[in-house]
Amino acid sequence: MPSFDITKKRPIINIFKLRDGYYFKHFFDDPDLFRQLEPFYEKQRYRFKMATVGERNKVMKLLDKKGYDPTIIEDPGSYTVEISKYTKYGELLKNSVESYPLRDKMVLIMKDLAWVEQAVELGAVRRSV
Repeated sequence: MPSFDITKKRPIINIFKLRDGYYFKHFFDDPDLFRQLEPFYEKQRYRFKMATVGERNKVMKLLDKKGYDPTIIEDPGSYTVEISKYTKYGELLKNSVESYPLRDKMVLIMKDLAWVEQAVELGAVRRSV
């Protein structure tokens, strides 16, 4: 008799360790969950920032309780792409955790590997670290 895996797959939220904290970007349909995470929300960058390991652990526990799979990304290299500043990259910017200009390029750290692939399809190049 065939066996079926009925375990519901939990959505992964990548939490990136960057120079001055831990960051992630995600849209939550659950207003109660967003309210609990609001102290960590950077409205101008549309992302969440935890400045300390304690804050990160608190947020990860909450996300886990709410059915998400929070994953820490220590090395964002495989999530990093660059694209010409003269290309339309607004959609990529919305789905990046961090971005910064570098000469005539824009460097973006995408929120997940699916968006890395999307960025490449839109003309970005994986950044060699």
